[in-house]
Amino acid sequence: MTGKRSYNMIIRGGNITMTRKAGMRKAGIATMGIMVGAAALLAGCGSDKSPAAGGTGNSSAPETKQPLKLSIMTLMYAEPPKADSDVQKKIEEYTNSKIDISWVPNSSYKEKVNVTIASGELPKALLVQNNKDSNILSAVRAGVFWEVGPYLSDYPNLSKMNKSVFDNIKVDGKIYGLYRARDLTTYGIIFRSDWLKNVGLSQPKTIDDLYNVFKAFTLNDPDKNGKQDTVGLTEEKAMDGFGVIAAYMGAPNGWEVKDGKMSPDFLSPEYYEAMKFYKRLYDEKLIKQDFPVLNTQQKKDDINQGKAGAVISNLIDGASYQASLTKTFPGADVDVVSRITGPKGERTPGGLGYNSVFMFPKSSVKTEAELKQILGFYDKLSDQKMLDLLGWGIEGRHYKLEESKPVFIDQKLQDTEVGSSYLQLQVAKYTAKTTGKETPLMEKYGKMIKENESIAVGNPTNPLVSETQTTKGSELKPIIDDARTKFILGKLDEAGWKQAIDQWRKAGGDKVIEEFSSQYGKTGK
Repeated sequence: MTGKRSYNMIIRGGNITMTRKAGMRKAGIATMGIMVGAAALLAGCGSDKSPAAGGTGNSSAPETKQPLKLSIMTLMYAEPPKADSDVQKKIEEYTNSKIDISWVPNSSYKEKVNVTIASGELPKALLVQNNKDSNILSAVRAGVFWEVGPYLSDYPNLSKMNKSVFDNIKVDGKIYGLYRARDLTTYGIIFRSDWLKNVGLSQPKTIDDLYNVFKAFTLNDPDKNGKQDTVGLTEEKAMDGFGVIAAYMGAPNGWEVKDGKMSPDFLSPEYYEAMKFYKRLYDEKLIKQDFPVLNTQQKKDDINQGKAGAVISNLIDGASYQASLTKTFPGADVDVVSRITGPKGERTPGGLGYNSVFMFPKSSVKTEAELKQILGFYDKLSDQKMLDLLGWGIEGRHYKLEESKPVFIDQKLQDTEVGSSYLQLQVAKYTAKTTGKETPLMEKYGKMIKENESIAVGNPTNPLVSETQTTKGSELKPIIDDARTKFILGKLDEAGWKQAIDQWRKAGGDKVIEEFSSQYGKTGK
């Protein structure tokens, strides 16, 4: 497919049709006419001997001498590697497999997944970025994919994966794939510690401390150049930092259970307090005044060019900021903080714990035995030897050992040949590789990310599905996001904010609340 076309996939009674989304140029309906149904895309071709939901799955993974032939579709961020690359050879040798990988650019991946499902010609392992997308939900409920939950206990590595994260990927209470693990809490505040020293302040511990740091970074000449040309906090259009500030204020993470029903975060008074905090920063010019039009790279440039003193971001970005700043500003130092005490103590927003899910189509994986072989492949990829291959590459080419710890020889080469490609096959966390030689800053935020799991605030709707949210979420979200930005800029008062909430409710929001609440009532989680 070429261009920026966008399609909806509809599955009814075994028929899959692809239709152009509303809002695109008139093009009618492009019907694929693919008959899947309970027959064709169910085991297609083989009986489904999956244990019933809740089964023990105690059978052992079958031993096999013949290499597993495994076709995989996954995404890439650079040029695809050659199929005969040394890295792929090592993967195949260790896992006793012959893998055929279809590499798809990240920018067009979602559309490629939809078209691939509709074609009926599916790989044995399909990476799905959002398994709660309406198209994927339809396919799951039509019986397209294997349920894998009953088998996980048979595999030493897969059985140790986080049960709460598996809950997050469940559809109708069942597990239909292997998630790619990510840390639950990674966000915090990255700041110029040399500036902090210059303005005579200590590391912030409270919300008031944060405000004072942002103010001093703006008004007290933190870079000592005799000019008032800096700003305390930089931000971007998406306002990634807002959720962190809202958590500090005591707001829910996306949703909360209130009086036995689901309630969105923006209905909470704490969310409103977070908006008022941002508005105060904006009114006093302590935050970049053009943040509503900035992108991620521009936000990073503000730090790297010495224009801003702090950013709310993924903590691991601290190392790259330090490296960049040191080149331009000798003596520049970066530090991180994440535990800020608010009205409800120390809190931080928790993530999903995963990014994308590998799913296994029944039309390609025809038997239970073959499914077990494939699960065995992913289990072996989580052995330490494979984690180090995917995370570091090949010793002597991509990394070397210093003081018995791996160090990249050429990180760009490793990223080109391994990181932007084969690493996408891994279901374990990226950080599961052997720890390399680290700076004190890296050690600090690495420890911080692990320890912050104990104060992470989860989103109770993660395991749930709202059909309205799935189909209309992209229309509902901008209503609140735009109103929030306008409030911060002073273009909307409290009455206008409440009107935006009413608009969200009438546009489908109340239906979302109803559906999430109904599911929560049935599952109790």
